[in-house]
Amino acid sequence: MTRIPRSVLTAGIILFALIVYFTVNSLGGGADAPTEAAATLSQTSEEARPTVIVRSAMAEPHTVYQSFKGRTEAIRTVTVRSETTGTVVSTPVAEGRIVGRGQILCGLALESREASLAEAKASVEANRLEYESAAALQEKGWTTSNRAAALKAALDQAEAALAAAQIEMDKTQIRAPFKGVFENRLAEQGDFLSPGAGCGDVVDLDPLLIAFQASEETVPYLATAQQARATLTDGRVLEGEVRFVSRSADSGTRTFRVEVAVPNPDFAIPSGLTADIRLALGEAPAVLLTPASLVLHDDGRVGVRYVDTSDTVQFAEVRIVDDVADGIWVTGLPDGARLLVQGQDFVREGTDVIPTEAEES
Repeated sequence: MTRIPRSVLTAGIILFALIVYFTVNSLGGGADAPTEAAATLSQTSEEARPTVIVRSAMAEPHTVYQSFKGRTEAIRTVTVRSETTGTVVSTPVAEGRIVGRGQILCGLALESREASLAEAKASVEANRLEYESAAALQEKGWTTSNRAAALKAALDQAEAALAAAQIEMDKTQIRAPFKGVFENRLAEQGDFLSPGAGCGDVVDLDPLLIAFQASEETVPYLATAQQARATLTDGRVLEGEVRFVSRSADSGTRTFRVEVAVPNPDFAIPSGLTADIRLALGEAPAVLLTPASLVLHDDGRVGVRYVDTSDTVQFAEVRIVDDVADGIWVTGLPDGARLLVQGQDFVREGTDVIPTEAEES
């Protein structure tokens, strides 16, 4: 029998030992492989979730305000017209001046009216003397009662003619019907006016009206005597109250006219100015936010992003109901929602995140 060399036998034993070693190691390590892979996957998934800063939003009752765009208006504008015929001989008031009730705006020529008035006065005096004489004679029984009654009727007729002449004379002085601003002169000296022809416009600006349109959803919350605040474009703030809420909608816009009256005793605020009106519409649960918390959704809605109970980002449309120095009050948020106060512009709805509570300031 051929004898195997000692060196070859030694090499074979070492090779066999290596095969057994690697085989045992591979079989023993296979049971832990899935666990290690799962741990690695979990760690990778955790690292992929962004971290955001959140704050719990707790709603509380707050007054709901709504703003409207409106314009200032005169409470009344009247075209002062002539009630008789005549030539304009005086225009004592310049356009833009404040006039008092009864102030002369246009003066017409008297023509024969002055003579007619003097004749009527003379007739009254003559008829009064005749009647008084007849009444005295009647008391003494020297004349009949019929004659005294006839003279009394003549006196009454003369007094009526005098009153008519005085009225006709007064019509030559066209006067302001109320205190206001005289605007848009319609007659100048030398113009001939007939009954109904205009002398000019008088505008009443006290109180001043601020008119706006309210939607059908808002108008049920409005009522007369409700307090209102208006801000003009120059920054002036006016305080007033609602004086009129229309009960008929505009057929074209389906909105309702609302008027706010504000004091304007010196007529300093003119008609036609743009104003922002702010009205309280009641109370509702609201949350105080900073304006930076708001985001614009892809579909144009304004709202905030928050984290739900499964740590997923969601979007909620909100309505701003008040604007104060500390921020804005909004409605529409789920009570207790965890609002994103940092990172809300970098995540989208449906994103899983790691929320971290903001530190109390």
